Amino acid sequence: MRIALLSDYPLDPNRIYGGVQAVAYHLAEGLAEHQDLDVHVVHSSRAVSADSVSVQGRLIIHHVSPPAHSATPNLIAALFRCSRVLQAIKPDLVNAHTGQYALSALRAGVPTIYTIHGIPHVALRHARGTVNRCAGLVQVLFDRLAIRRVGDIIAISPYVETTYGKITRARIHRAENPVPDKWFRTVIREVPGRILFAGTVVPGKGLHFLVQALSQLASTVPQAHLHVAGRLDDRRYLKYLRRLLAEHQLNDRVSFLGPLDGSRMQEEYSRCALLVLPSLVETAPLAVIEAMASARPVVATRVGGVPDLIEEGVTGLLVQPGDSSGLSERMGRLLGDSSLRTCIGDRSQEVARARFGRDTVVARYREIYEEVLKKVTRPGAWCPA
Repeated sequence: MRIALLSDYPLDPNRIYGGVQAVAYHLAEGLAEHQDLDVHVVHSSRAVSADSVSVQGRLIIHHVSPPAHSATPNLIAALFRCSRVLQAIKPDLVNAHTGQYALSALRAGVPTIYTIHGIPHVALRHARGTVNRCAGLVQVLFDRLAIRRVGDIIAISPYVETTYGKITRARIHRAENPVPDKWFRTVIREVPGRILFAGTVVPGKGLHFLVQALSQLASTVPQAHLHVAGRLDDRRYLKYLRRLLAEHQLNDRVSFLGPLDGSRMQEEYSRCALLVLPSLVETAPLAVIEAMASARPVVATRVGGVPDLIEEGVTGLLVQPGDSSGLSERMGRLLGDSSLRTCIGDRSQEVARARFGRDTVVARYREIYEEVLKKVTRPGAWCPA
């Protein structure tokens, strides 16, 4: 079986940015361990300077560069260039991980499964700035075109399944996001009072609510300190956060670490007392899954697919989005009770091992691939929905 994964993909496996890259990388690595699978990865980004093919073990990666000196956004240019690569590879099946990649596969005439990681029309509500909104609109368009034509969708959470079940005729399959075994081997070296936020620093992640919560918490937990691990691309929002920190006299309690490689990120999970994710929109955030696998308790907002990951009081604590007082209270509860932190962390790890272990998730993806291919091999069976 020849499988092609079309996805954003890390050029350096030690520097994986974003959930889509992480899922694609771990999925590809796991599939490549199956001796009867021929696994290809196709990706395109502005960071790729020239077309090339690299072989990593049994995994073949096709790096597709954008057109030189082109004013066409890579979101659009990649659609056509990746189609031509697929026509050369001739895969039995394509698993695309964004809307534009799904359209690339469909354009190449290849049976296609579209894994939906986020819901573009929901994310667009929280986009700020002309450039981000324009990019968001293009992603919404690609997503809508893809779900009208694709025959099979993989939903990474019941939230995705419910949302898309109302607007597509495609068959919907469920599969979790994978995490590698290393997270389950995280050695806990907890620093008292250390709180971790992991994610890109953008308004939709709700970090300003966490800053407000920290200002309330500071008087009762003197050692409380926040580490922010993630990209700092939105300068306007970062400026607002720094002004907020100054207003609440919290500059010495917050450390912006920027994007971290895998080993440094694992060290942050090792040393934090808890992870906090105060987002306004989420699907199935890898930060929560990685924290659970690392046996770290989580406080998160009750948005999107987060309640499917966290069982209140058992594998974490939930609050309503925008509720800074609720965040402060729950952080204080966990920071003040080491037994509760340990209990929730241990139970979270058990759940994560059963649901998100890489080999378990890879086996589920393979099961879906085989199910779809059986339909394709029947004469006249495959056509876009």
